[in-house]
Amino acid sequence: MYFLQLSCLPFGAALVTAAALTSLPATSLSCQTQSQPNPIAAEYPTLTTGTINGTVAVLPIEYTLARSIIPSQYRILNGYKQLLPGFPADKYPVIIESVLDHGIQSNSTAIPDFSRVVLTFPFVDILGDGFSNFRYGKYVLVTDNPIAIAGTAAYGEIPITSTFEPPCDGYTFLPGSNKNIALNAYQGVDQALGRPPAVAIEFTPAGRAGPYPLSFYKNVTNQPSTNTGIVCDNFITLYNSSVTKGQYAPVVVVGNISIAAPYLPTAMAFKGVYGLKVDRAFIENNYLPCGSLKGYTQTGSGD
Repeated sequence: MYFLQLSCLPFGAALVTAAALTSLPATSLSCQTQSQPNPIAAEYPTLTTGTINGTVAVLPIEYTLARSIIPSQYRILNGYKQLLPGFPADKYPVIIESVLDHGIQSNSTAIPDFSRVVLTFPFVDILGDGFSNFRYGKYVLVTDNPIAIAGTAAYGEIPITSTFEPPCDGYTFLPGSNKNIALNAYQGVDQALGRPPAVAIEFTPAGRAGPYPLSFYKNVTNQPSTNTGIVCDNFITLYNSSVTKGQYAPVVVVGNISIAAPYLPTAMAFKGVYGLKVDRAFIENNYLPCGSLKGYTQTGSGD
């Protein structure tokens, strides 16, 4: 979702970005991951592809709070009420994704892995047509990876250089635990200074079906995203590739999440949050005019 396709950049910027590949922090170059290889790299050699391995969860917040965060010129559409008929009428579903972007290639150029945590606000009427659903986003906590940072900023979102614990496998079950998953995201140098994380996530397998069907996750994670309403990221996540099947099938999880300001206007803690532990292949179409995605509904095919 947040990296530059080198072929789309002006010549000078492409040189800077290419040079950045050789000057990435040691953590992003040496971090060892258990994620599976990109299963669609050979199928789409000229596109930006990869996998995102981690958790995606729903944070039910007050509708009035969502309305205060999403710019007033954009309406909130009712699509989530149709997909989730039992969802509380006074709530709105914020989506939080905590993932490792892995096996990334852009126009056959490899990009080092990076971690990120992002909150997005789906079902936003960016085009004002009353039916095209988009995700609005403002901040992204992301590894100190120049490619990812520049890609985030290109959509008008604010990249927050962050460290993560664990640094690149926050999707794995903790050793010796009862299948617990935990991830802390620290902004800037907060981790080195012993300060609390900006985002803390704890999950365990729910052992039962959650309140949100897979169709809902497919919908919200495939809505085009933007901050400016002008340039959009068409980030297609696949739920039917080899990394999301069989032993890698999505696992329903439940747990607790705490988020500091300014990622929400005030610090908030959520308990009993449901989500998925899931690895997904993706195809990214960068820097599209948002108007070109009018009525867009697609998740793409698998490998």
